[in-house]
Amino acid sequence: MSPVSMAWTAIISYIAITIFLTIRGALKTKDLTSYAVGSKDIPPILVGISLSAQLTSVATFVTNPGLIYKYGFSALAGFGFAAALGITTGLLLFSKPFFNMGSKIAAVTIPQWIGKKYNSVKMQVLFGFISLTLIAFAVLIVVAVSMSLGQIIDIPAYTVVDGAFAYNPDFIKVIVSVVVFVFLYMMIGGVNTHAYTNSVQGIIMLIVAVILIGSGLPLIFSAGGGLITKLREIDPELIKFISPSSDYFRNFFEVFICNFIVGLAIVCQPHIIGKVLYLKNEKQVKTYLWTAVIAGFVFSLVMFTGFYAKIILPDIARSDMVVPTYIASTFSPLMQIFLTIGILCAGLSTLEGILLSMSAIFSIDMFIPLLNITDKKSDVNAKNKKALNLGRIALVIAAGLIIYLSIAQVKNPTGGSVVIFAMYGIYLLFTTSFFPICAGMFFPQISRNSVMAGIITSIVVYFGLAFFKVTYMHNNPAFLASCAIVAGWIAIYGSHKVIKNRG
Repeated sequence: MSPVSMAWTAIISYIAITIFLTIRGALKTKDLTSYAVGSKDIPPILVGISLSAQLTSVATFVTNPGLIYKYGFSALAGFGFAAALGITTGLLLFSKPFFNMGSKIAAVTIPQWIGKKYNSVKMQVLFGFISLTLIAFAVLIVVAVSMSLGQIIDIPAYTVVDGAFAYNPDFIKVIVSVVVFVFLYMMIGGVNTHAYTNSVQGIIMLIVAVILIGSGLPLIFSAGGGLITKLREIDPELIKFISPSSDYFRNFFEVFICNFIVGLAIVCQPHIIGKVLYLKNEKQVKTYLWTAVIAGFVFSLVMFTGFYAKIILPDIARSDMVVPTYIASTFSPLMQIFLTIGILCAGLSTLEGILLSMSAIFSIDMFIPLLNITDKKSDVNAKNKKALNLGRIALVIAAGLIIYLSIAQVKNPTGGSVVIFAMYGIYLLFTTSFFPICAGMFFPQISRNSVMAGIITSIVVYFGLAFFKVTYMHNNPAFLASCAIVAGWIAIYGSHKVIKNRG
């Protein structure tokens, strides 16, 4: 059997398992609530693995190792240490309070949680629209997954012409297939499909992570000099924790402070913190968190693959192609297929969560408020059913947009990597979500108007720094998000003081 035939056999097997889990999930999906947060009977360990798979994504397996390949230890310090520490801190701080409050106010999406907490349909709808920036992250996943998949089925994203990468028009088939497949089964099964497919994906990802981590251990402990010695010989900048000549890791603030703040706030994405609402009771939260943190630590070590590739293949021009090229050059055809399936799992696990969040947000946070205004005769159940169907239609439109943007990013990636394009969108989402969620859980005395002052300030600062190119760090989305978060909290504090003095 040829490598391509083996690849198709593995892919068809994966599709068959997914179809089985989709049917299983669809049978448990009775209404809009069970579609959005499941039937509350999913074991906490599976939800924890699902969360870890969501946080890991294809970024950890493909795009982040590519940036580490290019920038060295400064990128590892930013992504693997500072951001990981921020994410862990955010999960430990926010999960239990968010679960308790979410249970009390019966919220199934982040915008709905915000709307109910602050008694504001306008805030709910606003965050519904802001949440559409998840499309940017979906584009990152589709591009990375499609590139890895294209390698093993002999439809690569690029062909080499005169020593340079040239876009392959046939690659559009891979992108369209990935998007259509995931959209179809998530529209049918909802959370009950997502949690179980995520668990299967997470287990495969853990096995793949161990294989990738172990593949370069001889390079670290070789007699001819360890990892640091080999990297220094290629480029002394690679072993620096701060790299002034890089594009995104030029000083201590960018590497450690910005990435920690981003990691802390990144937990406030709808498909991340919303996972805790899948649990049945507060006792399950501890098991869920420990599972997620341990699995997440293992996944983070995969970023060392970027160093392995730098030593073995020092001349890869496209950072997005580092991991696919490393796998193709290092492993046997059969192992390449298994590892690529693992990367496929890493991407689809997060893409599922994003699509599920978007579908629920379309239905609950956009169409239900609209139907409450335009259709006052129908009862609640009829409106929910209509909103669910409208949400699925909106998701089909979003699929078309994701396909279009994915093709554009393959042809001409923003900042040299699709991960930068994704960051611009997703960082705005968690920057603005951070204020109402954090204030709602820990500072209940802060009014809705003060929170809105922080949200508006953060949006102005985020776009203002980028548009007016304030400082040489304006090209770094982590810098934009960190400054916007700090400015937003200053605005909240100032507004709260003014309202308190007047009152």
